[in-house]
Amino acid sequence: MEKKLFTITLLLFGFLLAHAQTIITFTASQSNELEAKSGNDAEITSGEFVMLGATPSATGGTAPYSYSWNDGNIEFSSESNPSVSPDETTTYTLLVTDNRTCTARDMLTINISLTGVNNFKEDELRIYPNPASDRFTIDYREANYTISLFDDNGKLIWTRTLNGKNTFSTPHTPGIYLLRINSNEKESVRRIVITN
Repeated sequence: MEKKLFTITLLLFGFLLAHAQTIITFTASQSNELEAKSGNDAEITSGEFVMLGATPSATGGTAPYSYSWNDGNIEFSSESNPSVSPDETTTYTLLVTDNRTCTARDMLTINISLTGVNNFKEDELRIYPNPASDRFTIDYREANYTISLFDDNGKLIWTRTLNGKNTFSTPHTPGIYLLRINSNEKESVRRIVITN
């Protein structure tokens, strides 16, 4: 907070031209300007997670703050530092609102780098049904491929080495999950939606 000192001098003129002088001193506080801090641009490979927002994601203004993140299509989070794993280069916008309804915006871009890994063709690898409620199937006719399942925060749930077509029980918690499939020099990251 920036503090400014003000002095007010009141001259009170009394009877018979006599006067008295009173000095009143007070301090007023003024908030610094509200600032949103979305963090720095970054480059990741497909399937990686990255945390958005600086630490802290807002300064100045009057706390507490509320946060709204947008990926250019939808508002997807009200957290100060959400984790994301975009499929393509994406620009994110952070809108911060303080306790006095003042707002500030900031943007960052997450670039997806090309790693040289060959992705599977659509007809080589099938994951169905998607969305899934009880079970889902991965259909890939090669031997010895590895699959890893991650939740939407990037936490690894399990990894398995498989052959051919396999069916799995869905996680208990509905949401968006990521499947990373590796086979020889091929890699693919696919989203799967789990419903009730």
